Amino acid sequence: MNSNSVRLTPLEAEHRGDRSIRKCMIARYDGGRRVAEDVLWYELGTAWGLPQDADADSYLRAVLLDAMSEKRDICVQGTASKTLVRNLVELQSAWHRWLPDTFHTVSIDADELRDRETPKPGAVSAFSLGVDSMFTVWRHTQRKLGNGSIDIRLGVLTHGFDIPLSATDAFEKVRRTAAATLDELGLPLADIKTNFRQISHVNWEYTFGSALVAALGNFKEAAGTGLVGSSNPYNALVLPWGSNPVTDHLLSAGDFAVVHDGASHNRPEKISEIANWETGCNNLRVCWEGKEYDRNCGKCEKCLRTMLNFLACGRTVPSCFSQEENWRQNILRVRFANSAIRSDWVQILQTARINQIKNQIFFWLWLMNGI
Repeated sequence: MNSNSVRLTPLEAEHRGDRSIRKCMIARYDGGRRVAEDVLWYELGTAWGLPQDADADSYLRAVLLDAMSEKRDICVQGTASKTLVRNLVELQSAWHRWLPDTFHTVSIDADELRDRETPKPGAVSAFSLGVDSMFTVWRHTQRKLGNGSIDIRLGVLTHGFDIPLSATDAFEKVRRTAAATLDELGLPLADIKTNFRQISHVNWEYTFGSALVAALGNFKEAAGTGLVGSSNPYNALVLPWGSNPVTDHLLSAGDFAVVHDGASHNRPEKISEIANWETGCNNLRVCWEGKEYDRNCGKCEKCLRTMLNFLACGRTVPSCFSQEENWRQNILRVRFANSAIRSDWVQILQTARINQIKNQIFFWLWLMNGI
């Protein structure tokens, strides 16, 4: 182990009524001297069961990319899945190859490696009310994959990712909408809160996948598989990206398998599928730039992109978006923040052409953005 390290010390869970808080001390050492410490926590309902206090799998997933970016070996003063530790060695190789100046391979040691673990039946599915998560729960509950369909036991909504922990009222509105949406499919909703984004120092575009699986892993006593909705299709992968079919499965542990779901479809194809689910479409929540976290602004890049996807599929824009009249002005303001977003807009134009949609909006899109 090198002279710089990060030590994960799982703490005893706190229980407050029907909620519990799992915690882990994250301490950084330089040359054997402690230089910083944080407490990473997850708050969730006790009804779903909890991993053992000493179980550090979720903490390990959450901290990995920070440790790699800081060249700190990881010492787990608790238990870790032997399968997860082995997988994370391979996952590190991918991130180091993609971004060798940002991420460096580090060692992982644990006081105890758990072996011969058996996952619980069923799956938990990330459910943010976005297109990707909506598509995943829709196609599996409707058995669109036949025998390949996965038995989803519950959806999970995370507070502290796109909705800040301080926005409690907005999160409660989103939680109620998500619960009602899943209830129509006969699924319960679980919510979990975490301070991960407050203590991580790595670009969110790289960490969101591992952070999401870290949150889902807290529900492994309820179901032993975690479903993560894909961002991009197999024929238009953007790498490096926080969640992708290359590395997501490498976040699996012996008692919690991770499935990257839906890369068989691009986003227009996903929207074409969920367009048959009226409640799902009308409850979509895709906006992260608007001032109100519980609704879509109808003007930002992601809102416009989602609305145009519906039009490109020959569908009407659902009621969760304001019926914006000034398309041209808003499209003119669109900027592609990264290659993943640009790829999504290219798919919109391609879909409109295939479906022979003659709407002038798509001509403006091509003319103003050169795609």
